[in-house]
Amino acid sequence: MAFSGFRPEGLDLLIENRLMNSKPYYEAHKDALKRLVQQPMVDLIAEMSDAMREIDPLFVLVPSRMISRVRRDTRYTRDKTLYRDHVWCTFGRPKGERDSRPCYYFEILPDSWGYGAGYYKATPGELAVLREFVLREDRRFLSAFAAVRDLPEFSLYGEEFKRPKCPDARAEYQPWLNKKNIGLSYSCSDFQPLFSGTFVERMLQDLRAVAPFYHFLCAVHEAAEGGAVR
Repeated sequence: MAFSGFRPEGLDLLIENRLMNSKPYYEAHKDALKRLVQQPMVDLIAEMSDAMREIDPLFVLVPSRMISRVRRDTRYTRDKTLYRDHVWCTFGRPKGERDSRPCYYFEILPDSWGYGAGYYKATPGELAVLREFVLREDRRFLSAFAAVRDLPEFSLYGEEFKRPKCPDARAEYQPWLNKKNIGLSYSCSDFQPLFSGTFVERMLQDLRAVAPFYHFLCAVHEAAEGGAVR
C-alpha cells in the first residue's frame, strides 16, 4: 500500500495499551495495532527504500527486521512494563555479534516524532577510534563535522563523560570527543505532517544531508572491528 500517514487513533491506542499493561487487553487490540501502527510503518519503509538504498546499498530492507515490537523484552531490565508507547524503525547493515552498528532511524514518541542517524550503543573500542579520527582530523570526520554544522535543526545526542577525554582538543570538537554514545537527531512536536504524510520528502532530504555523518560512523565501526585505525 502507498504510505498516506499515521493515524491519531493508532498512536492513542499504543499509549492506552501501555497504560493498561494487560496481556488480555493487548490480545484484544493486537489486530488494530498492526493495522493502525505497524502497517503504516511498513508502508513508510517501502516509500523510503529506494532513497535509503542510494545512501547505503547494504541496508537491510526487511520490515520485520526493522520495526520495533510493541511487546517489550523485560528479562534484563528493572522496568517490567509489558508494552511500549512508542514505535520506531531502523535502516542498518546486517547485525554482527554485537548490535553496535550505526544506523538511520525514524521514531514516534507520545509527545514528538523525529529521525536521525547514530549508534544504538557504541562500544568503548568504537568511541576510542572515533576520538582518534577526530583528533587527527580524518577527512571523513571533517566531512561529517561540516554536515552537522550545516544542519542547525539537528543536534548531537549522547550522554557525556563527567571529565573531558581530550581537554586540550579544539573547543568545537569537544561535543564529539566526550560522548558515551553518539548520534544526530531531529525532533518535532507538530504531529500534523505525520498524520498527513507530508513529512516524507523533507525527511529524505534531511537524511541525505546526514549521510556524511552516517558514513563517518560506519568508518569508525569498521576500523574498530578490524582492530586498527585506518
